[in-house]
Amino acid sequence: MAGSSGGAQATHPSLLIRIRDPRDQEAWEAFVETYLPMIYRYARRSGLQDADAADVSQEVLSEVSRCIRGFDYRPERGRFRDWLGLVVRRRVARFLRQRGRAEVGECPEAAEACAADAGWTEEFNARILAAALERIRPHFEPDTWRAFERVWLDGRRAGEVAEELKRPIEAIYTAKSRVLRRLEEEVRLLAEDVPQLLPRG
Repeated sequence: MAGSSGGAQATHPSLLIRIRDPRDQEAWEAFVETYLPMIYRYARRSGLQDADAADVSQEVLSEVSRCIRGFDYRPERGRFRDWLGLVVRRRVARFLRQRGRAEVGECPEAAEACAADAGWTEEFNARILAAALERIRPHFEPDTWRAFERVWLDGRRAGEVAEELKRPIEAIYTAKSRVLRRLEEEVRLLAEDVPQLLPRG
């Protein structure tokens, strides 16, 4: 089963580093594609209507663009996930209080961003994993991806999958390992601070 070796990806700067450069339009577009859906869904779950959730999402992206160069990525001071969650919750709360009269405040410090609420953490992790899967899938041949999908995503036994796909069981394990390695690299490129997102079970 042929697939892509994800080794070269490991040397790329993370998306969160790249968007600090306002000239890197490609990085910003990738950031919006990855993060906008989770921000919008969180706003909708907080009670905002479609158009209002879209407006608040754009406000969040504007604040991230304005503040990201001052964000400190040191884990002891706070994770990006929690910092972004704080920005989102502030903007949603402000909308609910003021019905859309946006005000520009100070950039929240990473140290303020404590632990995000469970709903935000779940939304964040699910979206990062989904986005990483979407981004890496074109780099693998269909039979490699099918084996990975059956074993890791569907939770089926490797022996059962090997029989179904008529492949040696070693090839199934190799496919799973190869895709997971690339997936972990992609997750780190997108989010940096979610190393526990990929259980190895």
